[in-house]
Amino acid sequence: MRKFTILLCILGILIAGCQRNQGSGNEIRFSWWGNEARNNATIEAIRLYESLNPGVRIIPEFAAVDGYVTRMQAQIAAGNAPDIFTVSPEDLPTYVDLGACADLTGLVDLSTHNPEVARASAINNSLYGVNLSLNANVIIYNKTLAEELGIVMPEWDYTWDELISLLAEVHRRTNGQTYGMVDIRMVRPLETYIPAWNMTYRDREPPFPWTDTQMIMTGEDVAAYMEFWSNVPYGVLLSPDETATLPSQINAPIGTRKTFLEWNYSGTFAMIQSQTTDELDMIPYPNNRRGRGEAVSARPGLVQVVFSGSRNKELAVDFLQWLSSDPEAGKILRTVRGVLPSSVQVEALLAEPDVLSAEDQKVFTITNRIFAGTVNPFNPGLPGIANIWNENHLIAVGAEVAFGRTTPQQAGQRFDTFLADALSR
Repeated sequence: MRKFTILLCILGILIAGCQRNQGSGNEIRFSWWGNEARNNATIEAIRLYESLNPGVRIIPEFAAVDGYVTRMQAQIAAGNAPDIFTVSPEDLPTYVDLGACADLTGLVDLSTHNPEVARASAINNSLYGVNLSLNANVIIYNKTLAEELGIVMPEWDYTWDELISLLAEVHRRTNGQTYGMVDIRMVRPLETYIPAWNMTYRDREPPFPWTDTQMIMTGEDVAAYMEFWSNVPYGVLLSPDETATLPSQINAPIGTRKTFLEWNYSGTFAMIQSQTTDELDMIPYPNNRRGRGEAVSARPGLVQVVFSGSRNKELAVDFLQWLSSDPEAGKILRTVRGVLPSSVQVEALLAEPDVLSAEDQKVFTITNRIFAGTVNPFNPGLPGIANIWNENHLIAVGAEVAFGRTTPQQAGQRFDTFLADALSR
């Protein structure tokens, strides 16, 4: 671990040598990942804020998600992290444990935000981040193809078994040309799929899969999930060979009718819709008619944190307050990160319906309907937990199950080993 920290420091110093020093005067750096639409909208919002605050400069630093975490940890180790940077909710505890996140308790007004989602950026009652989106768990499906095949899609209360039967029928009616979906034993976000299935199919009660101090999910939960998908009819899952070679969601197989549906976040809908001329639509995850579980949990879309070493924390906090709550900022950002977190921003957008595209309207409709119901609380979890889901750990084990090299029970045992190792660091 010490060697890894030293390497991060060296890498961070090299990065620091190529960049401007930590913000000075009325200048801060803001870092995020995303696609072109997100980048363009965020920069437009930055320019508006600068025009409203003469003399202030916000330096944008954006990149693809691949390598983002490693780069950020290197910059933190070197003391040269951006004043504001983006983290996934599951990674937040690790950054807090590193001492990289400023305590924002009492510094930002989140009274217009969904309270459950706002609370999900806090650890031990201290707020360490500001959420910029509500991003519901959804299934994106090919509506045009469903209508061509005479497939009637469920809406809100339906079961996992009903979904499996429907996907097997899609494969049959297309003469094997279209599979139900990719093999979700071996792709991200397993940290969403496994808890969702266990809570709704097996009645695992929240808090699940973890709290801020305790891991509740076990290897037995993982094994049950792997076993379920190992027994679905042929044609429901894309072959493991093809799933393993998928380039990214930027080229989702739903776009070529290779698969019928895509498990994703509502904020990705416009990007995936752009990949096909077929009309796509969304439904929530199966809930086995439990009356809840549609949104799975009040998980923030993305969390923006203020670097604890920032020399301009006051400016960073003011910019985050404006970006996450101001109606004019909301009109620019729209749905590039999901549905806006502030009711004031949402109301401003809905007052000008021409601002929202047809895709945006669909995202707003399903996300707001999901979050209008009862959702399970989301806890960021324990430091290091996010690592057990990555391509070198549980996703790799899920692939071994898919290829028949490992049993579901062995996958559960491996999960317990990964977890014990993560918690011991």
